This record gives sequence, C-alpha cells and structure tokens, in this order.
Amino acid sequence: MTSSTSRGFTLVELMITIAVLAIGSALAYPSFSGVIKSNRVATSTNSLIAAFNLARSEAIRSNRGGGVCPSSAGAQCDGADWNQGFIAFTDVDNSGGWSAGDKVIRFFEPNDALTLSAGPGDNEPAGTVDVIAFQRSGRAAHAVKITVKATSCKTGQQYQRLLQVTKSGQTRLETQACT
Repeated sequence: MTSSTSRGFTLVELMITIAVLAIGSALAYPSFSGVIKSNRVATSTNSLIAAFNLARSEAIRSNRGGGVCPSSAGAQCDGADWNQGFIAFTDVDNSGGWSAGDKVIRFFEPNDALTLSAGPGDNEPAGTVDVIAFQRSGRAAHAVKITVKATSCKTGQQYQRLLQVTKSGQTRLETQACT
C-alpha cells in the first residue's frame, strides 16, 4: 500500500489567509497614511532648517553674507514661490540678497504634497519674504516665519510646522494644528 502525503495549502486555507490580509491592510491604511504625511512634513521642515544652518554657517565661515530664497530651477533666486523649491547661497557682495556673482551652495527640491509660506516675523513690517539673509556675523537681517503644511491637512490635524528665524539667526520649530 502506498502512502501519499499531501503538501501545500488547500484553496480554502489560501482564501482565508488572503481575507485576513485584506482586512488587516484595510485597518492599517488610514494610520499609515498619517505616518506618511507626518514624515513628509518632518522631512521638508528638516530641509529648511538645514538650508538656514548651511547659509548661516557659510556666511560666518566666508566672512560674507549668506541666504536662503525660493528658486524653481536651483540656479538663482528667481522670485518663485517657496513651493517650487529653494536654495542656500553665499552672498559674495554682501548685498543682503541674490545678485550676480553669488554662488548657490545647495538646491532643495519641492514636495507637491506640502505647502510652504513665508512671512515677516514678530515686530517686522508686513510684506512678503523673498530672501532670508544672514550677515557675516551669523545674524539674520530680518525675523521670518515659515509655515510648512501638508496639502491635505484637515482642521485640527497636527501636520503643520511653524519655523521662526530670529534676528539672532537661530531657528525655532513649533508643531501646530492645521487651520
């Protein structure tokens, strides 16, 4: 008499496994999408902080100015929106902004899932912020506030960050609820 041993899964076992996996995935997806949003905001916030620190340290190191400004192509400050990318640069002529002869240190690419907006800091005149300039001492020319927010952020969700560059050149970070 021959004895046959069966190996593998039956169709019923396979269908039950797939159903359990589908239910588990459906439950985990909303939480996972929140993690993705949070990581995108954190990554862009860290990129901005890195750009500020890079421009500031370059201004001190070279004994010239430095700055961060919006740039769509990464070759110069072109007055573009902050959402199209930004650069850190060395201000060779100490003009407090981008001019011919200044050198791009690094280009930071945009993230379409986020919205960046820059405005004047506390006790600064109202207006738009085109350049965040650092003097050769490392001090910022003006206090600035930049908001980084997930595009799909709903009221009350914690996917918004406020970066404040003080006149001393330091950067402060604050987590905020979306409005």
